[in-house]
Amino acid sequence: MARHSQICPGNIIPAHKTRNFISEGLWCTQNAGLHVRQAEDFDEEAWLDLKNISRHEAAEQLREQAAPFWSGTLEYTTQLVWDWQDCQLITDSSICGIDVDCDTDSEGNTFCTTSPRTCFADVTIHEKTYCSPSQLEFDVTFLKKEFANWNPEIAGYIDRLANGYDLLPGEEEPVTVKNKSATHYSWLTPALAIEDPKNDYSIHQAVHNQTAESLSCRVNGHDKISFTVTTEHRIASFSPNALSLPKAYDNEPISPIVWQSAMGLNAAREEKGFPEFVRVQDLSAAALNEVSEDVSQKLKNVVIRVQLYEPSFFGERLKSTIYIDEAKGIQQTLNAISSDQKIRRSTLWEFKLKNGDYPEKNLYRTLVPSIAYYPGKIFLSDDGLSYDDHLAPDTEYTLKLTVYQKNMPFYHQSCDVNPNAWYCSAWYFLWDIFSPGWQEDYYFSQKSLDLKFRSNPNVDERTWLSSFWQVTRYAQVAIPIGAIAFSVLAFI
Repeated sequence: MARHSQICPGNIIPAHKTRNFISEGLWCTQNAGLHVRQAEDFDEEAWLDLKNISRHEAAEQLREQAAPFWSGTLEYTTQLVWDWQDCQLITDSSICGIDVDCDTDSEGNTFCTTSPRTCFADVTIHEKTYCSPSQLEFDVTFLKKEFANWNPEIAGYIDRLANGYDLLPGEEEPVTVKNKSATHYSWLTPALAIEDPKNDYSIHQAVHNQTAESLSCRVNGHDKISFTVTTEHRIASFSPNALSLPKAYDNEPISPIVWQSAMGLNAAREEKGFPEFVRVQDLSAAALNEVSEDVSQKLKNVVIRVQLYEPSFFGERLKSTIYIDEAKGIQQTLNAISSDQKIRRSTLWEFKLKNGDYPEKNLYRTLVPSIAYYPGKIFLSDDGLSYDDHLAPDTEYTLKLTVYQKNMPFYHQSCDVNPNAWYCSAWYFLWDIFSPGWQEDYYFSQKSLDLKFRSNPNVDERTWLSSFWQVTRYAQVAIPIGAIAFSVLAFI
C-alpha cells in the first residue's frame, strides 16, 4: 500500500518507494531578494552653499532625510523529502570486492589478472516532492548615528556623512536578503549581505511574534523578520563611477562623442572619421572634493580609464586603453548658468582621445605584441614600441569609461599611492609582468559607462604595418596552442 505522509497532509508516497522506509522530513527551497542602495538625491550645490554658512544647519538638513528602508516578501516552497532503500545490482569493486585469477607459464613466471565482482546491496535513495507554498516577509532599516556621538563638534566629523550610512554620488551598495543558506534544509536561516560595503556595518535581526515554530520549515510557512543596520565607520572600497551621458542645463541630451574628419576611400574628407573627443557628465566632483578636504591632506585627482573594445570571434576584445588625468587632460567649464540664472559649478567634462604618439594617451596607438615588446623594451620607449592602429570601417565599437579617485582614502589606491596593498606584493607583481593592468581591477571602478558607436564605412586609415602586427599577435597565441595540441595528438 502507498504510505500517507505524516507531516505533509494530503501527500501520498508511492508504495514501491516506501519499502525499507528510513525517514521523512520537510525541506525548504532557497530564495533571495536584491535591493541596490544608492546615494540620496538632493541639491548638492545648495547644500554646499548652506554648509559654508552653517555646518550645524547643513548637518540637520541631511539628518532630516528619511532613513533607508525597504521591505519585501521571499516566496519559497516547502518540499516533502524521504529516504528509502532499494536492493540493486552493484558493480563497484570497492563494495563487492574483486576476483583474482593467476596463471603460471612454462618458465615459472606467474601472471595475475583482476576483475570486479558484482553483488546486490541496499542502496539509500533520496526522494522529494512538492508540499506547499511558503513565504518570508522582511524589512530592512538603516539607523542614523546618534547625534550626540556624531556632529560638527566631534573630532573627525565628516559633514557629508551626517547620518553615518550616507553614500556619496556614484556609490551604490547591492543588498541581498536570503531566506536560508544552501546547507540548512529543515530551518530558515535569514541573512542580509551587503556587497562592496562602503562602511563597517553591524547587522541585527528580529523575528516578529516569535514562537517555537518560527523559522522552521513547515507546511504553509509564514514568518516575518526585521533587519536593522548600524554604521560603525568608513572602510576602503572601490572607486565610484558617477559618469553619465551629458546634458545641457535644460536637460536636453548632448552627443557624448565629437568626431574628427578623415580622408575617405574616395580621396575626399569625411565628416565622421574617428571619435576625437568624449563628453561626459560628472555629478560627483563637487561632493567628493569637499569630502577629500575633510579626510586627506593630499590633493584628490580623478583618473579616467578609457578602453576601446572591438568585436571578435570570441566576443568583445580589448583593443587599446588610455588614461585621462583630471589635472592635465580634462577640460571643463568652471561656471555654468542654470535655467534660473544662478551660477553653478560645471559638471560637463570633455577630454581628448588622441594626444601625440604615446600609447597611454592615444587611443589609436597600440603596443606591439609581447614577443617583440619585451626584447625591444631594452632599447626603446613605449612610444617607439607602438604603432598606429586605426578603426576598421563599418564596425561597431564600444568605449568603456571607468574611474579611479586618486588620493581619496575612502577608496582602494594604486601601488604608487599605497605600496602596502596586498595586490602590490612581489608575488602578484610577477604575474603582472605577463598581464599588465591586473592590479587596476582593484582600484578602478567596477562599473563602467559604455558608449557604443559605429565607424564610418567610407574611412579606413589602417596600414600594412597595423595588419602585420595584428597577424603577429594572433600567431603569438595560435602557435603555442597548436604546439600543445600537436604534442597531445602525438602522445595519443
